[in-house]
Amino acid sequence: MTLVQRPFPIFALAALALLALGPGCTRKTIRPEPFEVPIESRLILQVPYYGAEEGAGAAGALAEVMTFNGRPTSAERIVLALGANPPSPHALVVWARTEGLTASYYNGDPRGLVAAVRSSRPLIIRLGAPAGPLAQGDYAVVVGYNPEGVVVNSRSINQQIVPWSDFLSGWFKAGNLTISLEPFSSAAFE
Repeated sequence: MTLVQRPFPIFALAALALLALGPGCTRKTIRPEPFEVPIESRLILQVPYYGAEEGAGAAGALAEVMTFNGRPTSAERIVLALGANPPSPHALVVWARTEGLTASYYNGDPRGLVAAVRSSRPLIIRLGAPAGPLAQGDYAVVVGYNPEGVVVNSRSINQQIVPWSDFLSGWFKAGNLTISLEPFSSAAFE
């Protein structure tokens, strides 16, 4: 009788790894760092607004920030390129890069959000829970802030103030997903 050696199934390896870790292995809850609300007000001027009639959610947010950064486009064009279903953050970033922008997505923090607005750089964020007039899963463009809250554009609102506590809670539920776009600079390669 000949024995045939078969590879060990990958799921069995994963199960053994979990058993080796023991019952004390738990996922830690990430807690947001304390954040002091800014006392001043800032608003990035000349960020275009594309409401629901011009395009929905992520495509509208991407079109707003691309146009602001010197790459005029429409939400409709983005929807045609990426499909009608909500695109992933990765797909949005890749598409912006093909259009000549430097783009990245990451887990942001409130201080970085404030710093971006102070530098006149609108950011795209996604919410994981409702926040004021924004629904779970909505993409929005952060265009400003004041002591009361964050100023955002979304598919249904233009320059709406969302209270800090509501905004930060909803944003945290999406892992503080942030998409940053900037004009491509060849100086980075010199």
